[in-house]
Amino acid sequence: MVASTEETQTEYKKSSPFQKLFSWVVIPLLILLFLTLLAATVMGVNVYEKAREIGGNIPMVSSILGNKETVNIKDHNEAIVKLEAQIEEKNAKINRLERKVEEKESEIDLLNQDKKRLETTIEEKNQVDNDGKREIKDIVAVYETMMPKRAASIIIEMKDNEAVNILSKLGSEPLARIMEKMPPDKAATYTQMLAVNTSEER
Repeated sequence: MVASTEETQTEYKKSSPFQKLFSWVVIPLLILLFLTLLAATVMGVNVYEKAREIGGNIPMVSSILGNKETVNIKDHNEAIVKLEAQIEEKNAKINRLERKVEEKESEIDLLNQDKKRLETTIEEKNQVDNDGKREIKDIVAVYETMMPKRAASIIIEMKDNEAVNILSKLGSEPLARIMEKMPPDKAATYTQMLAVNTSEER
């Protein structure tokens, strides 16, 4: 009985330093680590990132973390290359659309130029027509004031169409006086042509 008590005391003395080490060092460290993590979490510190930052300074740990970073950088580079390709494709489409717009604008400019030329041509033609009408009116006014015999002698020397054009613009009285001074065959021809023009105008 005495021997067993002594053995127990010896084992207690042998294990006592380890128990003391565990009780005084390991457990307080664990408690301190737990409290530190808890405080960091409450303060909003990213514990994982901090651990990576600290581990990066340790050679073996940094090599392990470095492999993951290498993979992530590779993925990012591939994504960047794909995005750049998409951007180039979009830019090419934009350039094609811009060229089409420029072509359409050029066509519109040409059409506007053609329109302006046509408008100018129409204006010039109208001006010529108006000038011609004014000239005919002036000529008719001259014939109406001339002596009937003199007017008749001039008109019968004209081409029939020109003569009838002037005669058709004369008033009824000047026309009758001039026609009286013409040879009968010419007067008959002009009368017939005037009748045809009058029926066509109707």
